[in-house]
This record gives sequence, structure tokens and C-alpha cells, in this order.
Amino acid sequence: MKPDDRLAEVLENSACFDDEAWEVWAQCLSPTERLAYIRKHRSHFRFADYDDVIAVVRGRRFIGCSSQLLRWRHRTRATTLQSALLFSVAVWLGIIWLAVRLIR
Repeated sequence: MKPDDRLAEVLENSACFDDEAWEVWAQCLSPTERLAYIRKHRSHFRFADYDDVIAVVRGRRFIGCSSQLLRWRHRTRATTLQSALLFSVAVWLGIIWLAVRLIR
């Protein structure tokens, strides 16, 4: 692979990250969640002025680190999925335990 091809691939991948990050930012998070994320990851954002802050919090713009946002989102989803799975297993174990107790 030529260096020019590699650069083109890197730029294309970063554009995909940016699009996906903006979509997550605008559609999956509420303004309260966006503000909490900004406060927690302040070093990932570069605001020029107050209008930038308002636009980012309202979901009209995303100027943070795309890869960090997507990594955070995937971790949050995985944690939620694990919690739901554990709850489901606990409910089924409770149902089985009750059925065994009632049969005796």
C-alpha cells in the first residue's frame, strides 16, 4: 500500500468516526447527558466562545474527540447489556426456585 493510499484510508476512517460520533451526540444523548459528558471529559473539547458551548450542549454541533465518545458509548452499552442479562438470569433463577418450592 502506498503512503498516499494509507493517508486516504486514515482520512476516510476519521470522517466515518466523525459522522458516527455526531450522530451519537445529536440523537442518542439528551442535553443533560451531553453536559455531564462535557464536564467529565473537558479536555476533549475546544470551545471558541459561549455560542460553541450552547451549540454543543444542544446537539447542533460536536467538536469533541470522536473516538473517545464512541469508546465511551460502547462501554456504556456493554455495561447496560450486562446488567440486563444478569437481571434476567436472576429473575429466571427466582422463578425456578419458586416452582421447585411450590412443587414440594
